[in-house]
Amino acid sequence: MKLFLVISDSHGDMGCLKRIISQYPSIGSVIHLGDYFRDAVRLQNLYPDKEYYMVPGNCDFSVFGIPAEITLEVEGLRVLITHGNRYGVKSGLGRLISRSLHEKTDVVLFGHTHTPLVLKTEGLLLVNPGSAGYPRGGRNPTYALLEIGNGRAEARIMEVL
Repeated sequence: MKLFLVISDSHGDMGCLKRIISQYPSIGSVIHLGDYFRDAVRLQNLYPDKEYYMVPGNCDFSVFGIPAEITLEVEGLRVLITHGNRYGVKSGLGRLISRSLHEKTDVVLFGHTHTPLVLKTEGLLLVNPGSAGYPRGGRNPTYALLEIGNGRAEARIMEVL
């Protein structure tokens, strides 16, 4: 069983990120889905005992040589990590779902909309942790916990209070 802390769209709010990560000292892996990629790098420097996966978002400039998406193999499942802007997720999830089905992934992690989502469709688990920096819809900042094990993946959206 592997547990991931999934964050996105932090937009420089390191205080919020520190509050989130300090609540989970035993979580070994952090995934940052972009928009302020440098925040993930700062977290990595502050909490070097954790494993980090990160992709840039549409607001991440001067990030050369960093892949726009990553596919992980975790406990027998394939996880696609992307910011989502390249798939037009603000207009719908069709292109992202098509990409995921083409790549034969089981879980898709994306951000960009600043709106949290956990959706199971077409054999996929789609997870958008919302935004740790600028949440939309009058919400508090959010993040996700992703648990993978025994051939299954489950996610929960958590609110920063």
